[in-house]
Amino acid sequence: MYRNALVVAVAWMSVATPVAAFAQADVRANEWSRGTDITAFAGTAVESSDAAPLIGGAMGWQLTPALGIEGSGGWLDRGHGRTAFAGALQAHVRLLRARKVDPFVRAGIGLHRAEFASNEPSVPDFYRRRMTASLGAGSGRTFTDPTVVAGGGLNVPINRHLAVRPDAGATLVFRGGRTHVVTTIAVHAVYHFESHAVTPLR
Repeated sequence: MYRNALVVAVAWMSVATPVAAFAQADVRANEWSRGTDITAFAGTAVESSDAAPLIGGAMGWQLTPALGIEGSGGWLDRGHGRTAFAGALQAHVRLLRARKVDPFVRAGIGLHRAEFASNEPSVPDFYRRRMTASLGAGSGRTFTDPTVVAGGGLNVPINRHLAVRPDAGATLVFRGGRTHVVTTIAVHAVYHFESHAVTPLR
């Protein structure tokens, strides 16, 4: 009887040990998933004390548990013929791993395209200096400049595929030794194509 019980116990341990190891590995693996996510966002952009609504989207790729890259594009319309588009490629770095709410920082480079009507009175000096007096009434001018972007926020998982990401950042626009700053505050809705754990255990 005892011999049979010992055989059963050994057999059980031989099966249970790999299963337990697999389960632990699965928990660790499910902390993150290498793959793509898609994002839509809305918020406010502030430029020279002038605020305007901001909308946009992004596509991201998770490289490691702590590092991801993202390409994004945002649009804003300040009215009176004044519009802008900003595109950037950024790195996202998680500051705390295995947390229900993950703070992160981001930084990257991109391009900023701004369009103004010739009679627009609130053109920032960064652009006004470059506008020519020969522009006729009703015509406009477009500027495309390189940028450096930086910011941070919180990633809040809703379930294994959806997350909400409040975020704040700044875009530094460069040209001719001068710098123009656009600050943004936005809320991102993120969809992960692969399953991501909501907490370290589920």
